[in-house]
Amino acid sequence: MAQETGLKENQVIQNDPLCSSGEYQKGLDLAENGKLAEALAYFQKYLTSSPKNAEILNDIGAILHCMHRSDEAVEYFLKAKALQPASAEILWNLSETYLASGHAEKAMELFDEMEKLDILNAEVLNRTAEILINAGNLSDADRMLNKSLELSPNQPILHPMIEVVRGKMAANKI
Repeated sequence: MAQETGLKENQVIQNDPLCSSGEYQKGLDLAENGKLAEALAYFQKYLTSSPKNAEILNDIGAILHCMHRSDEAVEYFLKAKALQPASAEILWNLSETYLASGHAEKAMELFDEMEKLDILNAEVLNRTAEILINAGNLSDADRMLNKSLELSPNQPILHPMIEVVRGKMAANKI
């Protein structure tokens, strides 16, 4: 469950007694055991005493995402990102939530930051391109597929996909 929710047992916010306590671990254990509603309530309770704790905000976002409450999850991830803008985990979770809810353009806004942190990969670019193609945004899909090839050149399936996308773009201009 930890991988699924983005929660990391050993990741601790420095100088925050909650995150270094057994209480924090209890919230993680609840989430890992599939008791998402209980874990959510548990972390929200502690958020009131530590509202600027990026780890708790991220964990709440991850739990909400797993509960298919993506819009709420995004709010928490954005608050966490404001507190820790260079957190790879927070950026990844935010981009995954955007993609899961079909907001590829918003996910794309994070890709430069993700690339700087070396967490942007071909798989996420390909999924973004698929969402963009389905939404009719062929120009951005083309850019994502080309970026994917740049990051991972050994994807022979992408060449015909790029040709199809470009063919559709050309047909739309006629």
